[in-house]
This record gives sequence, C-alpha cells and structure tokens, in this order.
Amino acid sequence: MNRTLTIKGTGRLTLKPDWTVVTLTLKSLDKQYEKAMAESAARQEQLNAALAAVGFDHKDVKTADFSVSSEYEGVHDKNGNYKNVFVGYACRHTLKLEFPFENRRLSAVLGAVAGCLSDPELNVQFTVKDKESAGEALLRDAAENAKRRAAVLAEASGVELGQLMDVDYSWGDVVLYSPTSFYVESKVMGMGARSNAVDISPDDIVLTDTVTFVWEIK
Repeated sequence: MNRTLTIKGTGRLTLKPDWTVVTLTLKSLDKQYEKAMAESAARQEQLNAALAAVGFDHKDVKTADFSVSSEYEGVHDKNGNYKNVFVGYACRHTLKLEFPFENRRLSAVLGAVAGCLSDPELNVQFTVKDKESAGEALLRDAAENAKRRAAVLAEASGVELGQLMDVDYSWGDVVLYSPTSFYVESKVMGMGARSNAVDISPDDIVLTDTVTFVWEIK
C-alpha cells in the first residue's frame, strides 16, 4: 500500500471592488389583482424613466425577482373572535442595475431614484466584474499553499514527495461581495436624498477557499 501525505491548501485573495450592484424593490398592494399589477408596471416605468435621465437604458435594469401573494391581517371582530381578513394582492418586483464602481455615477443613480415617485427600497453592494478570474486566482493560491506545506512536512519528516495522487475540492459559491453595503428605505428615498452626499470607499473583498491534495511519499 502506498504511503501518502494529505494536505489542505488554503487560498486567500484580497480584491478591490470595481463593480456596483444596485438592487431596487418595488411594492404595490391592491384588493384587485389587475390594479396591483397595473400599479407595479407603472412604478417600473417611473423608475426606468428616472434612470434613463442619468444615462441608463431600460434594458440595463434586470428583474431579479418577481412575486405576487395574497396578504391577510389578523383582526378581532366585535365579539372578540380572531380572524384573518384579506388585505389585497401584494406585488413585489426586485430589479437589479449593475455598472462600474464610481462615486459620481452612484450619486447620480441615488439622486435619480430619490426623485422618483415609485418609492423603491434600495440596496447597494460592491463586487468585482471578473468573478471567474478571481475564482481561478483563489484556487491557484490554494494549490501553491498546499505545495509549500507538503514540501515543508516532507522535508521535516525525511521523506520525498512522489506523484500527486488525488485532489478533492467541493465546488461552491464564493461570496464575491465587499462587506460594505448601502441600504436606503423607500420612505427615506422619498424624502429626497441629496445626490452629492455620497462618497463611499468600499472595503476590500477578502476571499478564502480550501482544496485537499494527496501526494505519494517515498
């Protein structure tokens, strides 16, 4: 039976955010389904018009999530009995707008949304555009880390590394977002946030991942 050395390589990567992801959530509620849907469509048109005024095409605004649900609220009748009362159809439309990170451009978007009558809930996140290259660099760093550890352990143990026998990696989603986030409630946006008040320096994105390597030892 071959003797082996198993090492977990840890990759670490620090990235400067260069990409902005703005999420905008529109909500509408009406007891009539058709009116709820019409209000949702009208809010989206208002938002598209506001963003067009600062240089974005309606095709730049993508739907991230869309849902319609029946809303109820619990009330007590005159006899004190509890019951659920239908409030209306709630339509929730979440849209996403992405563009290169630049404070001036972000300020323009925030100013446009603040002046929009659609009252969206807004969240801003910062990431990198080239996610694939970042993931590859992280795996390369993990492999190099494992090689260094294996070489140190082999030398310290008085053995020689042989062929690489196995590589075990659990593919999963790497969170490629800065811990810095920017959230503005719809009521606050409706008050008219000043577009020139934004000066954000997003924190670095720090990534880690592990890969397990198995070498034959001689």
